[in-house]
Amino acid sequence: MATVRQLPLPAPFPTDDGVFGRFARLAQLELELGLAETRQILIDALIAVGIAVVAAVALVAGVVVALAGALAPIFHAPWQHLVVSGGGVVVLAAGALAWSAYRLRTLHWPRETLGSLEENWQWLVAQLRSRLTLR
Repeated sequence: MATVRQLPLPAPFPTDDGVFGRFARLAQLELELGLAETRQILIDALIAVGIAVVAAVALVAGVVVALAGALAPIFHAPWQHLVVSGGGVVVLAAGALAWSAYRLRTLHWPRETLGSLEENWQWLVAQLRSRLTLR
């Protein structure tokens, strides 16, 4: 879960007990929540991309080593260790690439922020309706 930090933003409206003061405080909290969730999504995406880059390099290296193992018998050189290590690296790198692709495809929009914005909109509409009926 993302940690929420308060931003040092000045309140655009006085934070009294009025509707606009409460709405300004809600907007500031929504901004902080949105930034925290967005930061967490970006960190997750950067981790997946970093692992994908390393896995791609390892995949190329594993293919080169496996190819060397395939050509080694032509030169009467030992080949078993090359095929085992190259194949193992290829399998691990392919798994890491698959995980990175899955992780990047399953990243979601900031759900908590969007749900909270909808609730706050409903609250504001209810507050404004109640103020209009009181006057």
